[in-house]
Amino acid sequence: MKVCSFSLKKGRAGPLVGLVEGGAVVEVEGGASVVGTLVGVAEGTVPLGRRHDEDDVVFRAPVPRPGKIVAAIVNTKAMLGGDDVQLERPRLDMKAPSTVIGPGDTIVAPAAGIRPEVELAAVVGRTISRASTKEAERAIVGYTVLNDVTAPQDSRDDAYEAYRRDPKSGKIEKRTMRGPLFRSKNHDTFCPLGPWVVSSDEFAPVSGRKMTTRFEGRPVQEGSTSEYLFSPAEIASYVSGFLSLEPGDLVSCGSVGWAPDILGKMDPTEFVLPREAGSLELEIEGIGRLTNPVSTRAAVGAHG
Repeated sequence: MKVCSFSLKKGRAGPLVGLVEGGAVVEVEGGASVVGTLVGVAEGTVPLGRRHDEDDVVFRAPVPRPGKIVAAIVNTKAMLGGDDVQLERPRLDMKAPSTVIGPGDTIVAPAAGIRPEVELAAVVGRTISRASTKEAERAIVGYTVLNDVTAPQDSRDDAYEAYRRDPKSGKIEKRTMRGPLFRSKNHDTFCPLGPWVVSSDEFAPVSGRKMTTRFEGRPVQEGSTSEYLFSPAEIASYVSGFLSLEPGDLVSCGSVGWAPDILGKMDPTEFVLPREAGSLELEIEGIGRLTNPVSTRAAVGAHG
């Protein structure tokens, strides 16, 4: 089952909620959210209404304002940079809910460039706290595509010097500290989401799903959900151990590596797209394709 948020090209502006079925969108009545619909369909309590052809609708971000977006970082060996590096638990960051945009909305890139990151995002359907992996898995009602857009130059600019104890020598020394990721991941428009949410039962199994990114048709990222070091349920369980997850929260599971001819001698955090306008297409097998135009801040300013 695919559940979407949409508006009509003619008529009601929406947003409305619907089920995507065979080239059409069947409207859900009663004002339910996408998350509420996913829960309700499982319980047989969703009233269905008018049927719209896909050509007559505009898809919106399926979860337009999540309560919180918790994002795993370096959750594949490709993003760690080598097979000899291991993690004993997930590493996390957060994206602001206000960064969310939908399919077709424009990503506004700073002049220094952006790095797209195709990620599988799990949608939480009920509150969990200190949940086991099995409990967390049952709380996930669906999955969507999330682009964890990042401006790498921000983190480099935000690096700073501080006196810290060296873990090997034990001496307090002046060290250059890596800049935090928050600014680099939280520009407006830096969280494209969609095109819809696929229910957990339809997306099973989670592993083995191809993940790709293309810019202007050129391959940028290639990988699979099988590369994840920690599964969506494991990440959600870990997060719930210190921070309760609630209905409508997103747990994004991390990105995959770069197409072989893209990375070259760069480390995985150094890649940025060409500084030019274009179209990004992110796709996860079994969910669908999320497409967004990219524009630079300078270009936006030039047009008013």
